[in-house]
Amino acid sequence: MKFFSTFFWVVLGVVLTMAGDVFLKKSHIYNYGYLALGIFLYACGVIPVAIIFTKMEFGSVFLVWEALTVILALGIAGLYFDEPFTIYRSLAFMLALGALYFSYK
Repeated sequence: MKFFSTFFWVVLGVVLTMAGDVFLKKSHIYNYGYLALGIFLYACGVIPVAIIFTKMEFGSVFLVWEALTVILALGIAGLYFDEPFTIYRSLAFMLALGALYFSYK
């Protein structure tokens, strides 16, 4: 049960951070509403990380955080921004999955 609780906080932090990234990208610095929302969501993504640091060591949290961020960013880039799924992105996806696999082995 501890694994799922920790994983939930990591996923929540990654989702908030990536949502902040999307709004920051959509703002183009000129749309202040999107800019403010992006900064707010980005800042809210730090709260789950602070909670996780009380349960796990830094290295494990950082590894899982970065791997999930890569996977979600690849999905958002392809589905939302219509960027092509290249060989480099597929390699990044496979390496991120490998990092997740070995982080809990």
